[in-house]
Amino acid sequence: MKRKDLLSKPVQQIELQPSMSVNELIKQFESSGSFGAGRLATACDVFENMVRDEKCTVLLALAGAMVPAGLRHIIADLIRTRLIDALVSTGANMVHDLIEATGGHHYKGHWVVDDYFLYKSHIYRIFDIFLPEEDFVKADKALIEMFDEIANANEKHLFSSSELMQLIGERLNDKKSIVRAAYEANVPIYLPAMRDSEFAYIHIVHSKRTKEKNAILVDAFKESSEMVALMERSQRLGMVVIGGGVPRNSVQHAALMADKGLDYAVILTTDRPESGGLSGSTPEETVSWGKLKRKAGKVMVIGDAMISFPIMAAAVLERLGKDFERKGNP
Repeated sequence: MKRKDLLSKPVQQIELQPSMSVNELIKQFESSGSFGAGRLATACDVFENMVRDEKCTVLLALAGAMVPAGLRHIIADLIRTRLIDALVSTGANMVHDLIEATGGHHYKGHWVVDDYFLYKSHIYRIFDIFLPEEDFVKADKALIEMFDEIANANEKHLFSSSELMQLIGERLNDKKSIVRAAYEANVPIYLPAMRDSEFAYIHIVHSKRTKEKNAILVDAFKESSEMVALMERSQRLGMVVIGGGVPRNSVQHAALMADKGLDYAVILTTDRPESGGLSGSTPEETVSWGKLKRKAGKVMVIGDAMISFPIMAAAVLERLGKDFERKGNP
């Protein structure tokens, strides 16, 4: 490589115009190619490539309080249009989806607040989001009744989390629900850390009501074989990560166990790599494990996913156009 090769692409100054579309702004970011703007432009390209790839199975790994913060409808719509083929999530995000599906709401709040006053007022806080306790209780009651009904209809069946989420989705009427959308589109929802959420405490009440004789049985390992089988049937694999943690590693590890490795990866996170945590680990580090292919289309965007994910999704939807259809994989 010669010196002139390193100086072949000048930074193009970003130009703003009235009534610019989201994708037009992203194209300006691409011309600049610098810092987070350049990485976000690359993320749009990688996401577009994976959804246009007819042989690629696209998985969304979802962590953090993304549903309470407002990504619920975007994710549900992407599932319905099969731009997402499988969802791997924390249990908490799906609980919050079910809170909305059963008539509850999340409210704009503030992070500078007397939290003991919130406690006395029966209001829960997620940074600057408020959630009334009664909405949580309402969802709990609805889910306990669903657990009772499912257990009675499927005596002693050993469920994976994805099987259970399908049956819950079948019982929801909210068309904007992620869980309902996944049921209708036949998209699996895997909850690898399901017990680390309200689902576990709902199960305690359900189990006591049934005197444990006919309580729902969930096998934490069963979904592992389901995820590996999904990837074995797939010719190529793409991953979009919001946050990281258990959902991200579950996707990556299943790709490794399927002896495939990921062909595309977009990672949207606020975490950094220096501490050694998985959520902040770079795509290049993932290559060292064989979870991501060396020549995969890959990018890591460090920043708030509540900003980067809607912008990326909007830009790619604009590129695809309203007539684009995707059959879904595998």
